[in-house]
Amino acid sequence: MLVATAQPASANSFGPGYADNKAHSFFYDDDLSSAQRAGMGWARTKSLAPTDMTTSVNSAYNKQVDVWGYATWRPTGDQRSWYAWTTCIKQAGSKCDQHTIVFNHKLPHSNYKSLSCHEIGHSVGLGHHSGKNSSYSSATRSCLRGNPDHTYYSSHDKSHINGRY
Repeated sequence: MLVATAQPASANSFGPGYADNKAHSFFYDDDLSSAQRAGMGWARTKSLAPTDMTTSVNSAYNKQVDVWGYATWRPTGDQRSWYAWTTCIKQAGSKCDQHTIVFNHKLPHSNYKSLSCHEIGHSVGLGHHSGKNSSYSSATRSCLRGNPDHTYYSSHDKSHINGRY
């Protein structure tokens, strides 16, 4: 008899960038604009919270924070043309123990809820392909599209998050 076991679901198109556990703590740096901070808070509580992930906000930065959100006036290289980006700054084996989400002050975005949903999705291992084929009116519409215009994860994205964590 052949028994097949499924690996945890993964919508990760950018390598082992998923978080090391299902508890995702955030720290919002003082250099975030009020719109960036509000977008991060909204995406954390309205987009990520309806999954199996648990979230919290730390009032001070420490090495246990999972996501450090901040902004810069001095992006470099390709980042000059990006609204925001997510980077693993502390690898833990094949997982990431700590991410940064950096907003580019020089390129204001029209919807920080959708942009934050998009970047937080990267911090839990979702890649752009999750929303690639979703149209504006599609039930599979996701903030993980290459150009985020939606403020929620699709049911497909949520099932991948719940399967991983």
